[in-house]
Amino acid sequence: MEFQKVIQALRKNHIEANYLLQGNESYLQQLFLDTLIQVVGEDQLDRTHFDLDEVSMTQVLDEADTYAFFTPYRLIIIDNVTFLNAQTTQKLSDEESKRLLEYLVNPNPSSIVIWRVESEQLDKRKKVSKAFLKEVTVVDATAMKQAEVERFVTQHVKGQSLQMTDDARKELLQRVQYRLSDAMNELMKLEQYALSGNPINKDVVQQLVPRSLESNVFELSNAIMAKQLAKATQIYEDLLLMRNEPIALHALMVSQFRLLIQVKLLAAAGRLEHEIATQLGVHSYRVKLAMQSARQYPLEQLTALYQQLIETDYRMKTSIGDKEIHFYLLVTQFIAI
Repeated sequence: MEFQKVIQALRKNHIEANYLLQGNESYLQQLFLDTLIQVVGEDQLDRTHFDLDEVSMTQVLDEADTYAFFTPYRLIIIDNVTFLNAQTTQKLSDEESKRLLEYLVNPNPSSIVIWRVESEQLDKRKKVSKAFLKEVTVVDATAMKQAEVERFVTQHVKGQSLQMTDDARKELLQRVQYRLSDAMNELMKLEQYALSGNPINKDVVQQLVPRSLESNVFELSNAIMAKQLAKATQIYEDLLLMRNEPIALHALMVSQFRLLIQVKLLAAAGRLEHEIATQLGVHSYRVKLAMQSARQYPLEQLTALYQQLIETDYRMKTSIGDKEIHFYLLVTQFIAI
């Protein structure tokens, strides 16, 4: 079910016995749990937490079948529910599967069970997955698309009556690469600043919200491709000052150029932005930026630099030469082409 509809149903006191909390957007997960606890009442819940990698399904169902003694409800949160995924080592016995299917159809009315699975896709061929989709309220906590994140943040800003300019909000979203959880964490800092009575403008965001590491590496990659030696060197040295390891930075650059090549090839094959994001398993905003960047350069140029990056990666990992010098050699060699 769409996340906002689940929240609206909770606030109307429509509480289900089983929820499948699906996705790895931590802000949405926490908002759902906070709303549920607020609606039911903190003092009305006896909370229990399980990790399905550490306990058996039998233990989980024994707990779910047990009635609460001192509170009206029992809240049972189960992490790492990976048996619903296509590729998993987590298996249920025939007896456990049968008992689970029976419980989903006829749950304990005094238990509220939250099944947490980070995967964005379930293996719908499995009988147990089909049962979850039929009997359980699925809460969509997967990563939002760019437009959805923008809408969510805009509504939050209006709801909090923050004096935040449009260009400040846009700058915030670009700095966190349209990741909702990161945007909401940074908004908490900006809300503290707003208590001083000053409006939040673009300059304030630039001062208080750091660029994500991925965003900095994207700017670094673009500077290299544009053969802007001074800019590329400045970004790289700033990243080193922020205590990023050269090998880790180089690995991110390799990943970035691999993405550029993949996006360019898939776009040439007629794939749309959202299709590419789904196929590659990356955020749609990263694909959008990659498409804009890759469009400016021929495939031969991208692959030539990617090959140099791979060779440099090998030299760094085999301790050939000074790991911090490799970047400068790479850039000067490429610019000389």
